[in-house]
Amino acid sequence: MISHLFTGLTDLGTPSVMLLLFFGMVVGMLVGMLPGLGVVLVLTLILPFVYHMSVLETVAIMLATQAGAYFAASITAILLNTPGAPESFPTTLDGFPMARRGEAGKALAISATSTWMGGWIACIFFVGLIQLAGPLNTVFHPPEYMAIIILAIVLIAQTGNIPLSKVFISGLLGLMLSFVGSDPVTGVERFTMGLPTLYSGIGVVPFALGVFAVTQMVKMYGSRKAVASVDLTQLGKGFHAQVRQGIAETFRSWIHVARSATIATLLGLVPGIGGFTSNFISYGVGQKVSKRGPQFGTGITEGLISAEGSSLSKEVGSLIPAVALGLPSGLGMVIFIAALTILGLQPGPSLLKGSPALPYSMMWVLAIAGLLSCVLGLLLAPQLSRITGIKGPYMFPFIVALSVLGSFADVNTTMGIYLLVIFSIVGVAVRDLGYSVAAAAIGLVLGGTFDDNVHLTNSLYGWNFITKSPLADVFFLIAIYLVFSAGRRWHKNKNEVTRQAVKHPLMEWVFDLVMSVFSITYVVVGMGYPAQAGEIPVVVGFLAAVASVYRLVIDFRVWLQVRHEDSLEPIPGNAGPKDAFEGVSLESDGDEASAVAVMTRMENEEEPRTRKDRRQQNTRELIALLWFLGFVAGSLVAGFKIGIPVVTFIYAMVNKDIQSLTKRALFAVSATIVTGALAYAFVELFHLTFHGLI
Repeated sequence: MISHLFTGLTDLGTPSVMLLLFFGMVVGMLVGMLPGLGVVLVLTLILPFVYHMSVLETVAIMLATQAGAYFAASITAILLNTPGAPESFPTTLDGFPMARRGEAGKALAISATSTWMGGWIACIFFVGLIQLAGPLNTVFHPPEYMAIIILAIVLIAQTGNIPLSKVFISGLLGLMLSFVGSDPVTGVERFTMGLPTLYSGIGVVPFALGVFAVTQMVKMYGSRKAVASVDLTQLGKGFHAQVRQGIAETFRSWIHVARSATIATLLGLVPGIGGFTSNFISYGVGQKVSKRGPQFGTGITEGLISAEGSSLSKEVGSLIPAVALGLPSGLGMVIFIAALTILGLQPGPSLLKGSPALPYSMMWVLAIAGLLSCVLGLLLAPQLSRITGIKGPYMFPFIVALSVLGSFADVNTTMGIYLLVIFSIVGVAVRDLGYSVAAAAIGLVLGGTFDDNVHLTNSLYGWNFITKSPLADVFFLIAIYLVFSAGRRWHKNKNEVTRQAVKHPLMEWVFDLVMSVFSITYVVVGMGYPAQAGEIPVVVGFLAAVASVYRLVIDFRVWLQVRHEDSLEPIPGNAGPKDAFEGVSLESDGDEASAVAVMTRMENEEEPRTRKDRRQQNTRELIALLWFLGFVAGSLVAGFKIGIPVVTFIYAMVNKDIQSLTKRALFAVSATIVTGALAYAFVELFHLTFHGLI
């Protein structure tokens, strides 16, 4: 084993391999910083070149591309509250509040240090676990897959002080959306409304871009604020001190890194699941065991470490089932296995026996590229952190353009753009309502796998799986415990939670009504499908309907209580003498109450404090949505190469947020050039076939 370990490292020493490793790392970093582009898309583009590469060159470029993307994806998550990849969502929960406080440098340093430390810890596990790769296929069966998905969704409930019913509804909504498309068992088209473009289902990229990127830009446009309200000169002066502080705090909190890396490595062993859920589960477990767990989500070191310690480590763990069994834990590993197949290597026992040093070379590529990308990212961090001082109206055209292009490129049809519009509107509407986007995202991504394994569990085991699958029973028991634990915590702090939830009581009630009608309609339509195709969607839809009606009753009562309140200043839910809940104390009443108080104060800092300000912000958010629709319309009518730069130029020239006409013209020209170049690059590199209606 020791000889193979060092042989795997020395085999990477040739100039061509090291050059491709560095090139792949840089490409991965660039891709990771562009929300919605996705490393899978780039890996797919690399595949045709694999025919002209050696095995080690292929391993170097493909794995280095993946490794370079992990820290880079957290950059936009921290600075813009826009994850570069769906897995980076937990990073936004503590990273973005830190950037908002002017601690962008500290947050980036914690993220980078946690990423490479977690990756290297995972490499230690890799050396031991690769020896046990053979028995892996006897550990996880359909019941275990089903149980771990349920556990992952329940763990999301631990990431915020919101009613469990809202997390429940969010996860169920994600599952309902995941059932759109062809049923894997019968082939029946479900909930597609007869649209062929929906036969393959709803992609996570339009969903994530809509509820994260576009929603964040609309909010920032409405408030006219930057991500951080600090002086950029002060940020520049203290940045290196922040980086040193972040690195030091990460090393002092090494136990959190080790725990997150261990969890992610073990979950990476789970084919088809571990690659996506690791960050969420690591964050949820970190919140449960940390002494400061109730403060997770307010911008604390332990929360960011719990999310980022799993970023690279999960990929190291996922190498084991990929090379030993040919079973991928994520889409990136699917493409990687395809590349090995092109070169005539069949993952499995034959690969481990025929090329015993190759798995170690793969491990070293992830370790080296992960470390170099984090170091390079920190060296560039002073420039990257200045993004936090750019106001929303200036960022708007670039992020929106990337969102439109990324949504189309994901499915190569206009359906991606239509879904982006739908999810953007929904994201803006429910941003302040306290629903869990993370739970919805994980439900959407893992719904297909959940559906498959429920069918397989039922056909192979029936209800007897409870007695035949002890590991699944353990997962279920943990999930049940967490549900009761979350229920007790919410009941203890229900007054503080309710105080947060009534900022928009009428909007809450309207959303509940829409969700109830949608769920009931979903059940009715699902009952029209054959039993095997409609059974699981009907059950999920029924549970969502029950939960939505429950929320409908609760929020209707709240609305009745506050609708007769004084309509003058301040707004209910904001601090002030006429607060509808002025009798509720936000002083420290244990760690959990303090956490709620901190989160409430942070939210109120961004909330308008008068009804006049609220109306002005709502008006600006509506204008931002209209501009977003303008970018969409321009792309659909004139194509990406023409539509996006033209709308960008018009947007910049009529934008009154830029007072000087000279500055406005300069910004218009530069922004048009940049967005035009992005559009041209997307069309040419990814061969987008849509050229507009005209």
